Amino acid sequence: MADRETAPVDVGERYSLEIEDLGSEGDGVARIGSFIVFVPGADLGDRVDIRIEEVGGSHAVASVVEESDSADEGRSETDE
Repeated sequence: MADRETAPVDVGERYSLEIEDLGSEGDGVARIGSFIVFVPGADLGDRVDIRIEEVGGSHAVASVVEESDSADEGRSETDE
């Protein structure tokens, strides 16, 4: 199994995640399993499509991406 050296994500990967918390500097915090992903510019409760930009041993930093052609296929609380 992986230790601190191997994160469960790689730079460039994309995910759709919910922001579960806010970090001390105001960044959104999401999780992939128990692995923390910081998402600057995201707010608590947001569901965001992200791209992994940096990966460290204990966390990653991601940016929000806009998905114009996939947005209709994503889950939305207002659709149901």
